[in-house]
Amino acid sequence: MTTILHLRRLATVGAVLGALLAGAACSDFFNVTNANQPLLDSLLANPTRDRLSAAAIGVFGSARTGIQNYIWRLGSMGREGINLSGNNQPDYQEPFYGPLQGGGFGGALWADRYQNIRNINIYLTALATNTDLSAGEKAASRGMANTMKALAFLYVVLTRDSLGAPVDADRAVNATTAPFVTKDSVYGYVIGLLDGARADLRAADADTVAFPFPTPPGFAGFETPGAFKRFNRALAAKAAILRATAGTCGTPCYTRAVADLDSSFLDRTATTAAGFAAGAYFDFSNGAGDISNGLSEPLNGDTYFALDSNVANADTQPVPGKVRDQRVLDKIDPAVVVQRLGGIPIAGTLKFKVYFTAGKADPGHQIPIIRNEELVLLDAEAQWFAGSKAVAVNDLNQVRTNAGKLAPTTVTIASPDTAFVTQLLYNRRYSLLWEQGTRWIDARRFGRLSAIPPQVSGGSVPVAMPVPDAECNARGFASNCTPLNP
Repeated sequence: MTTILHLRRLATVGAVLGALLAGAACSDFFNVTNANQPLLDSLLANPTRDRLSAAAIGVFGSARTGIQNYIWRLGSMGREGINLSGNNQPDYQEPFYGPLQGGGFGGALWADRYQNIRNINIYLTALATNTDLSAGEKAASRGMANTMKALAFLYVVLTRDSLGAPVDADRAVNATTAPFVTKDSVYGYVIGLLDGARADLRAADADTVAFPFPTPPGFAGFETPGAFKRFNRALAAKAAILRATAGTCGTPCYTRAVADLDSSFLDRTATTAAGFAAGAYFDFSNGAGDISNGLSEPLNGDTYFALDSNVANADTQPVPGKVRDQRVLDKIDPAVVVQRLGGIPIAGTLKFKVYFTAGKADPGHQIPIIRNEELVLLDAEAQWFAGSKAVAVNDLNQVRTNAGKLAPTTVTIASPDTAFVTQLLYNRRYSLLWEQGTRWIDARRFGRLSAIPPQVSGGSVPVAMPVPDAECNARGFASNCTPLNP
């Protein structure tokens, strides 16, 4: 693991992809048979079609690792929910009171992403020397792999923000540690990966070739290179919008995002839950040895709880009885058992049902990577700041009136940017609640972290997760270092 943290090549034969596939196997999709399960040495020495197919399944499986930690950790920092399991004090102490520690709560969500990136780099190295795939199949495979690599880097930069991150993650074992680059550079690198992947997917689509591997159930609708390109463009639009508020890119990034969204799976006319839910998802199962969705906890569970402010801050529907935003009603229910811990004055009185199926907890429930409801709201932001304010207002109302069952927004094309952002962030908060730490990310990128109440006396809302201690130590820096400004 140390070599992963330090971004150097693994020396132990078979340590990465062999372990990856063994861990990913067990659901119907991720069950890679032993005959096709590649160890690192055999994959690189003899990258056959079957071995590369198995490795591609491993890339998808590895991508979901850590996503549950990502959701509840960022959700805690953004005061969406709280972990009250009681078996690990830093899980509520650090995000609510601070400071975040590089060796504790704050040092997470790093090694798993770079392990995923390393696995993808090994897959790409093996792919380059394969002799039994066509040029089109190789292009399709590169397009998939670099799209998933870009997604991994997005997760990294969203947690570390102004601290930046290394992007040179394929160094020799005896090489120096990879340098950190700015967050704007990370976003630029992500967009470059996605654009290169789009070119490969286009080439494969022009050759009318299929992926030489199966795609997971969560990628239904994106099973071909041409269709996968729409997922790729959705990520590219999101990356461009995040970059727009991360540095000096501004309007050009928003203008680019509008074009990318037009090439994605965006459906601005969606009005139903199914229409908003359309997108790409991570798969889980409760099969022996597979990864289950632990965020899908029953109402009598004692770990993850929704904060009362989710209900208190919600708008009311224009119907008798002051019924709250439909998204709150759909995603939160009272806890069967109230959880209290001595170390924090927040009682667990509400539970999330975001990942329920037919009203019950479901360990096999999928977790969205990106879906249409988010794309409509990304389009609203991009259109507003690119100058098409009427389209932006319509996008907001499309989500607000259909997903939230609320009255149309009072924001008009004559409203100031601050009013639009307030309405945008409200809808992103409730549409994406407990999915990807949206409230924390959005408050930071629009300079509104101070608007999130700490919820505890003496508490604080973190700005970014620190660089893990192992990374600081490898560079000769003290813990909680800032590598761009040592």
